[in-house]
Parts: sequence; structure tokens; C-alpha cells
Amino acid sequence: MSKRIRFIVAIVACSLIGIFLLQGYWLYKSYQLSIQQFDKEVATALERLQDRHTLTDLESMGFNELDTGINRQGKLERMVRFFRATPGFSDMQTPRTQQIHIRDSNYRDSLTTTFVMSMADTGYFDLGFMADSLAPKRMITQRHEVKVNSMNAYRLDELVSFAGGLQVELDSLLRQTGIHSPFAFRLSNLTAGGDEYVKDSILFNNEGNKQLSARIGVLRPYKFELSIGNDVLYILRDMQWVLLASLVIVGITVWAFVYMIRTIFQQKRLSDMKNDFINNMTHEFKTPIATVSLAVEAMKNFDVMNKPEQATEYLDICQHELKRISVMVEKVLKMAAFGRSDMSLAFQKTDIDQLVNDVVANIRPQLEKQAAKLSIKSDRTPVEAMVDRDHISNVVYNLIDNSLKYSDKTPEINITYGVENNSIRLSVSDNGIGIAQVYRERIFENFFRVPTGNIHNVKGFGVGLAYVSAIVKKHHGEITVDSMLGKGSIFTIILPLKQQEHHNN
Repeated sequence: MSKRIRFIVAIVACSLIGIFLLQGYWLYKSYQLSIQQFDKEVATALERLQDRHTLTDLESMGFNELDTGINRQGKLERMVRFFRATPGFSDMQTPRTQQIHIRDSNYRDSLTTTFVMSMADTGYFDLGFMADSLAPKRMITQRHEVKVNSMNAYRLDELVSFAGGLQVELDSLLRQTGIHSPFAFRLSNLTAGGDEYVKDSILFNNEGNKQLSARIGVLRPYKFELSIGNDVLYILRDMQWVLLASLVIVGITVWAFVYMIRTIFQQKRLSDMKNDFINNMTHEFKTPIATVSLAVEAMKNFDVMNKPEQATEYLDICQHELKRISVMVEKVLKMAAFGRSDMSLAFQKTDIDQLVNDVVANIRPQLEKQAAKLSIKSDRTPVEAMVDRDHISNVVYNLIDNSLKYSDKTPEINITYGVENNSIRLSVSDNGIGIAQVYRERIFENFFRVPTGNIHNVKGFGVGLAYVSAIVKKHHGEITVDSMLGKGSIFTIILPLKQQEHHNN
């Protein structure tokens, strides 16, 4: 059984590790996608910052006044994108000409706008804007040219004056996308020389930050370099559903694994208890059956029937042993009934003092046989309560019987009872062998007995204390045990004085 359990645990553990690895890989891929989305959002925010300043310069240059068509704003936006994508502003080595044709195809009479940019050897850009009508009998050509100085060298104080506004603008654009990560930037001229300004140099030079750059402006452009770290909150927000799904899957899987392992070990424990019960029952029944068999055989083979006194003695032995078997069977049947929860109690007003004394009287022969010392102490007489007299008598009997069984010297048993906080408190203490701490919670389980190996010097099925606990719970009470190895045990039962409400329910 143990090998099978180890094999099952190993297989399930390997499966669980595989699930964890897959979940880890899935989360890593999701994290990479979130990082890419973060980079994209930052780049988009930087492009929007660049477009704002480009559009501002185009409007100040008068390009927005040359076209009054319905789709003028859209044309301006395309011109802005043209400036952002044109390599002439970043490549200062070779003269070139770039142009873009913009026309609104939704309107027949719209203007076809040609935007021309050319770079001369002087380092200046010539910008041309021409609008030609495609409508019949209407030819209009407009041209507007502006000189752009891309070789302009800004002084440090000028760059500092730009920094505050750029920081506010970029921070606003980033927050609109949910990014709250701190950032730093550097402003410099498009040429390699000249002054430069760095906002937060320590953060800017952090090797773990992302570096992006953009050209700001058209008339007198300058270089903007951004340094920004990953925003953990942004990434977590972007991954929140993936993380939640992963946690739920892993949580359910771990719970199922733990529950399965726990169930397996519970079943193993129940199997072990069943085997112990069968062994104990075999030992318990074997002695009285053998005794009855010997008595019957003697009566048949040794002419005992013609000797009335001897026959009566053998018959008494048989009767006593059969009664023992009947009592043991009754215990097992009672516990089976309690396991099915189909046993009802007959509550009646009972004198606890009388009940305890009757039980002691019934068990007096066992007490005298072991020369046990028993004392009864009550703090109040009479003590009355609504209980099932028969079952509570059995509870007290079982506790005293255990004190006699589990004693390695002359038993000393003390029974105390009284009223405390509208409840009956009944204690049975002894000077027996005691119960180890590890077994104190389990002694009230069905068929459980404290392990003693193959030694069966104490008879029983392990149902006595389980029966006691079940009866106490049926009375809506509680039972506790305080024990020390070699010193003895104290069993304390607390029962409510009144049971009418519980009984009626």
C-alpha cells in the first residue's frame, strides 16, 4: 500500500511541477507582451509629443491657411507624419528632395496638396507647399516656402527653458495611457556639438532604462532623448487577468493535490484502523469462544451431566462468556448506529449523584478485584439535569473501566461533579499509564487504540471512548482530556443542565 501511495504521489507531483512550469512559461510570455505594450505606449506618447510641436510650427509657418478644404485637419496631420518619417532631418550628409501628395478622395473638388522638402549643401531645408484644384475649369496653384534651420545651436539656458514644458507635456501623455513610471530626458542640438541639458542625470544613465529619441520642432529643431524604466503597476494592470487566471488554476490544482493526498492518507489510516479492529476483535472473541468450547466439550466427554454441581459451574462459565460476547457485540452495534446517526436519546430529569453511585455499584466487583481506590466528590447535592440516563451511565462506566484497564499499579480513581455556569462538570481522574500528546486527539476516533505493537494485554475494540464522545456530543456537551505519561489522565465532561430545546429540535 505504501509503495502504491508513493508512486501516486510521485506521479501527481510530477504533473503538478509540469503545470507550474507551463504556468511560469505562460506568465513569462505574458510579461514579455506587457513589456512590448509598455514600450509601444511610451513610443506613442513620444510621437504625440513630437507631433504637437511639429503641428505648432506648421501652423506658425502659415501652412494651415493655404488649404481651407473640408479635410484640412487631416491633411495637416499627414504633413506632420511626413515630417516625422522623413529621413532628411536625421541624415545631414546627402542633399535630397522628399515630397508627399495629399488629396481627399471623398470629395470631387478637393485640392491635391504637394508638400516638398529639399536640403541644400548649406544645411538649410526648403519647404514648399502647393495646392492644385482638380475641378474642371478651375486651376489654382498656391506655393509657400519657408527656410528651416536644422543646424541651429541652442544655448544651455534655452534648453533649460524648454525642459519644464516638455516634462509636463510628456508626463500628461504618459498618464493618459496609465503609465506613472518616473523618467529623465536630455535635450541637445541636432549637430554633435553645442550645449546639452540633462534632467535627472542619475536616472537618465540607469542601464536598465529604455532609451528613445525624437526630433522636436520644424523651424529650429532639437533632439529629445528619453530614459524611462518599466512601470510595474502598468505591467501588473496589463497582466491582471492573466495573473488572476493563473492563480486560480494553480490554486485549484494545489488544492486538488492536497485534498487527494489527504484523502489517500485518510483512507490508509482507516484501512489500518480496520485491520487493527479485526485483530483486536479476533483476540477479544477468541478467549470466550475457546472457554465455551472447552466447557461444552467437558460436559460431553467427562460425564459432567451426571454431576449437577460441576455442570452448573460449567454452565455458569458458558453464560458469563456468552454475556461478554453479547456486551462486545452490543458496543459495536451501538457505534454503528451512532455512525448512521439514527439513534435517538430519551432525555429525562436525572439525579447525577444517584447515577454515579449506581454505576460505581455495578462496577464494584472489578474495583475489588484490582483493589482499586475510588472516591466520589460533589460540590452540591442533589445535582439534577436532563440527560439520557442509560447512555450517561454507560459513559461514566466506560471512563471508570478505562481507568482500571490502563493502570500499571493499584488504581486510584477520583470522580468529581458539580454545577458550573448552568452546566454539569463531571471529571474522572486516575493514576494510570497516561496518554501521549500525539494520541490525545485521536483517542475519540472509532476503533482507534494507542499503538502497542503486537501486545494485547488490554482487551478492547477501541470503541469505548468513541462511544463516550458520541454520547456527549448528542447531549450538546463537550469532553476534554488532560494526561501525562506515567502520571495518569483526567477526563472532563461538560453537559448543559437543560436539554428540552435541543431535544425538541
